[in-house]
Amino acid sequence: MDERNNIIKELEDKNSADTEARNRLLTGLGETLIRKIGDKPLSFADKGSPGAVLEEYRQLEREIAESREIIKSLEVETHRLKELESEISGKEKEEEQLEKESRELNEILGKLLLPDPQFEDLAGSSRQQEENLLGKIDELEKKLEDLGEQSGGFLAWLGKNAQIAVSKNLLQRNRSSLQRLYRNVGAKFLSLEHELTVDGEAGETVIKARDLKNQMNAVDEELTLLKGERKKIIDLFGVEGSPSRRITGLEKRIAYIKGVFPGICLRFGSLAADEAWAGVFSPFMEREESDILEMAELLYSKIAERELKIKKLNAAITIDKKKAEIEKLRRAIDAQQQKMQFAAEAISGFERQISQSEQQIGELKTFLQQNE
Repeated sequence: MDERNNIIKELEDKNSADTEARNRLLTGLGETLIRKIGDKPLSFADKGSPGAVLEEYRQLEREIAESREIIKSLEVETHRLKELESEISGKEKEEEQLEKESRELNEILGKLLLPDPQFEDLAGSSRQQEENLLGKIDELEKKLEDLGEQSGGFLAWLGKNAQIAVSKNLLQRNRSSLQRLYRNVGAKFLSLEHELTVDGEAGETVIKARDLKNQMNAVDEELTLLKGERKKIIDLFGVEGSPSRRITGLEKRIAYIKGVFPGICLRFGSLAADEAWAGVFSPFMEREESDILEMAELLYSKIAERELKIKKLNAAITIDKKKAEIEKLRRAIDAQQQKMQFAAEAISGFERQISQSEQQIGELKTFLQQNE
């Protein structure tokens, strides 16, 4: 292998390392200058100018800031939605418990009021229903008691168990109907608009039931507000998409922009190293920045010198290759010329043979004519 190729490889490796070092210097310089310039305006806003590159950087910075604000807002809304779900769940359980207590108080109140003669109008047909249900309950309880005392064989035992099961079911249904009757009477009393007063245990129950109703109303109002707030957030998410996916997308965009920044800083630093833009950057250049430019310029000079050496070596290699090609072609020409000479001699010999043959043909034709 040509030793010059090894030299070129070494020069290219050094240039690659120095180019990376120079790019790092200029990237750092560009970042420093962008930070020092801040919000100050730069002239020359044409494409590729320092002002255009700086504006590109600022736009990306603004996009990152806006994306972070959106992420923060989404995280706050997501956290609030979780809080609302927890609060709503708690309020629904509280409401369920209050409704249970309300049903129990209504049942107690109805049971206390139904026998009272002063509530004849309130009772209506409920007293007759109560009597019917109580009669059925007593009858079923007695029947169950009698069945429990019966004895007999296996078949009698099977029949008794079937009757017990049916009677227990009926008894439970009648008891539930009686409880529902009492609850309805109690609820009806509490819903009356006119003033009715009761004393004793019934009065205390009324006070408790009305207090409980107020609590239920308050809880219902709170639930309405909480569910309304939850709906607004859910509707917002429904329009704009899943918050987790949006956050992931914004975070990816931020990461991408951060990856673009070094390239922009390198372009900005390279412009600062260009004498054509010296007037733009001079107000922001201090000793440290000038030193960086000197180091970058020194590296650039070394890279340029090596590039020239590489070009010279490549030119010399190319010249030698071309010379070798020319020599090869010349040898090929000589070989072809020799072949041409051999071919010319052969052609000349063939032409003599043709001439001799034609002469012999003429002589033979003359002989044949003379001897006809």
